Amino acid sequence: MDDRLSGLSDDLLLKILSFVCLKDAVRSSVLSPRWRYLWTSLPTLTLSTSHFKTIHNLSNFVTHLLSLRNNQLPLSSFDLFLRVKHDHHFVVGQRIINHAFSFNVDHVNISCLYGTRYDDLKPRLVSLPGSQTLKRLTLSRPPCPCDEIVLTSAQEFSSLTTLHLRFVSFYDGFLSMCPNLENLTLLACKVTGSDVSTICHPRLSNLTLEKRDAGTRTINVVTPQLKNLIVLNYNGVLRVSAPELASLLVRGPCPLEFSTDGFPCLEKALLDFDSVHLSSAYDNSRNLSNSYASTIISLLQEFHCVKLLSLSMEIIELLNSYVELISHQPSPLANLETLRLLPKSYDLWQTRFFVSTEVKSYLLSRSPKATLTEVFTLVYYMIMKINALLKRKHKIMT
Repeated sequence: MDDRLSGLSDDLLLKILSFVCLKDAVRSSVLSPRWRYLWTSLPTLTLSTSHFKTIHNLSNFVTHLLSLRNNQLPLSSFDLFLRVKHDHHFVVGQRIINHAFSFNVDHVNISCLYGTRYDDLKPRLVSLPGSQTLKRLTLSRPPCPCDEIVLTSAQEFSSLTTLHLRFVSFYDGFLSMCPNLENLTLLACKVTGSDVSTICHPRLSNLTLEKRDAGTRTINVVTPQLKNLIVLNYNGVLRVSAPELASLLVRGPCPLEFSTDGFPCLEKALLDFDSVHLSSAYDNSRNLSNSYASTIISLLQEFHCVKLLSLSMEIIELLNSYVELISHQPSPLANLETLRLLPKSYDLWQTRFFVSTEVKSYLLSRSPKATLTEVFTLVYYMIMKINALLKRKHKIMT
């Protein structure tokens, strides 16, 4: 007589197996004839070098997996964590990556950690074999000191629409191997061999850029169909050509330069800069604050079509201190419907917002019917927390 667990439907049993280590899921085949081939229909696969004594054992396991899995059923995701400690294991790691792309899979998520000696770090060229079926690719390495990962590929990802890269480098032209790419996230990434990173793609719709060091690199964005741009923690030079841009969010330090070809379609913008209102006690701080103010005003001048504008109080205080830069300029905000003032990130109990007459006139004179909303700190961060939870829930559901 079968046990009660074996009496459940295949869908429920596969759901149960998806929560255990893949090695244990394969071992379940010895439980009974009912379980023998069940694991071969798993819709998700997760593998890690930590589950095996050696990386060679992992490679052999993946090869065995390829030969036995039911390829008639779709594979939704393949998650792989590689820890490669020695140079002679690097080829084995590349072989495992090649295996990951040989599955008929929608989403591949690879996390790599190469090297162990902090005094002997080196770039590692990781060649991706390309795929005709892959739709989403995530590739990352930890932010800790380890060998640099440099991506390259000689074959196209013709179906890839979403690409997330974290702490990796890639050669100029890599994005051209993804002709249908729509969503791109680059966290602390760079183009190898150049101080200027160019992101050029004709179909890209959503772009997120995040950089966490103090470098002053230059990023050129040339994306004719870009709709949404998010820039986080970047303080270098940013040049954007995105005539279809509808939503812009910039949070973190103020970029040294933010130039555009104009935003004729931009309707929603959020600028949340910190550390821009510096003390005037020192000439260098005063000059830097003046530079920040000029960058912000230059950016605001491109907001002719913006309907919803959110500005941090650090920006308002900076403009209050440099009213001479705006006193003779007309307000660029001709279509504004709502102006939101965001609190300082470090002042949890902020209850007052002071906006000088000159700054208020510069922001609102051409949109007299626009509403001015002050968002207090606790409410602001509660909203951000709720949005983060909703995004995480959506990610889990999809």
